[in-house]
Amino acid sequence: MKRYLYIGILMFTLSGCEKFITQEPQYLLTPEVAVTDEASAKGLLNGAYAGISTNDWTARFTGGFSSMLGIINYNNGAYTFNMTSTGDNESLWKAFYIAANNANAAIEGIGNLPVEQFKNSHVKPELLGEAHGLRAFTHLYTFWFFGRWFDQPDSKFGIIYKSELSTLSNVYQERLDVKTSYEKLIEDLDFAIVNAPTFYSNKRFSKQLAKALKAKLLLNRGWAGDYAAALILVNQAITESEAAGAKLEPSLTALYTNSWDSKELLFCRYREKTDDIVAAYNFTYGYNYATLGITPQGNAVIGTDPRHPEGWGNVKSPITGNNTLKWAPKKLCRLGRQVGGDNDKYTTYHLRLTELYLMKAELLQKTGATLVQSMEPINFIRDRSHLLPLSAIDKVDFEKKLFTEMLNELNLENDADWMSSLRLKDASGNPLLLQFRSTSVVVDMNRIIWPIPSSEMKFNKLISQNTGYEQLIY
Repeated sequence: MKRYLYIGILMFTLSGCEKFITQEPQYLLTPEVAVTDEASAKGLLNGAYAGISTNDWTARFTGGFSSMLGIINYNNGAYTFNMTSTGDNESLWKAFYIAANNANAAIEGIGNLPVEQFKNSHVKPELLGEAHGLRAFTHLYTFWFFGRWFDQPDSKFGIIYKSELSTLSNVYQERLDVKTSYEKLIEDLDFAIVNAPTFYSNKRFSKQLAKALKAKLLLNRGWAGDYAAALILVNQAITESEAAGAKLEPSLTALYTNSWDSKELLFCRYREKTDDIVAAYNFTYGYNYATLGITPQGNAVIGTDPRHPEGWGNVKSPITGNNTLKWAPKKLCRLGRQVGGDNDKYTTYHLRLTELYLMKAELLQKTGATLVQSMEPINFIRDRSHLLPLSAIDKVDFEKKLFTEMLNELNLENDADWMSSLRLKDASGNPLLLQFRSTSVVVDMNRIIWPIPSSEMKFNKLISQNTGYEQLIY
């Protein structure tokens, strides 16, 4: 029998199949002995969801992207592009690979269970589709944080793709090249597109989410044929998810009020009250975000937009007895810990319909549509907030306006505004990130990703550090 590393997965009752918790496992199990029927298979899959629901997937996750972009300064190393190989860097690396291992446990455990053990023949492939989707999800963000996803296909600076449960014999692996990294991600996403269930809950992985994530991957990669393929996927994800009940909220205020119950969300982080909510999740959202302000360059773009007060506002200090107010991202910290309590609807907005419409606008422009056609999805989103339609005079103007919309609609929610700052260009062909950050820092384009952490570099002799971080000492 294999000796498994970190395979502790919490089992859930069927009545709690959507309760994503982050408590330490109460007992260890291996797929061979744990998965004996449909109920235990679903329990193992719920454990895979728990892997992306830890506190590391909150402010460290969104704050890492947003600090590099410069909207906030949550992580000063990321804000100044002077990242180290410890701290948030190490925490995210571990969180990503723990989540990948949890997904692998589900894939192996469910895959080995005979189909006869399921009440309906479609259940097993759907559960496996969700598990493969979760494995792609965590590796995708590993790539965007720690791999040179923008390199040429033969670059050796791809990611370590964990496709099996970690054992003593495979815990350290080589990095894949960039081309193979993409192939592995697409393989898992394609499996989810075929097998995962149709969208029915924003807390579960669906075919439509897989299509949306694959479209994001192709849009960011930008190789030959990627934009056309991504546009097809985005259109399908929008049409199919809306047919299944997803829809834009009437306002951003409604979206953030509804939080994880919003029909606009295709995927979100959801929390119910657990023993560690005060110390971890609630602290991050109710405390850290409540004390976090907007930077001057961030305020210059989004501070004057009519939508800004819907996502940001005066939040009471989270410190008991302190009644001072701070302008903070209330869409994340909500009322703050002192007012909102320990079980407020704190949410990470992994993907929502607005992002898909803005991706569609960009993809239309990149595949030869007119500027008028390309502006239509942008103006559709603006109309929700009763804003006048925009027009663009040329490609540069279009990309600047799209970037501004990304910032105003999606700031601090996920990777969307950050990645758009790298894709969208100014008149000189430089990423808009350079223009946006020009007054606050000199951007080293080798450092738009993070270094491999010390814990991996010290012991994994099969890999090399990312370019730009060779001077780090472990």
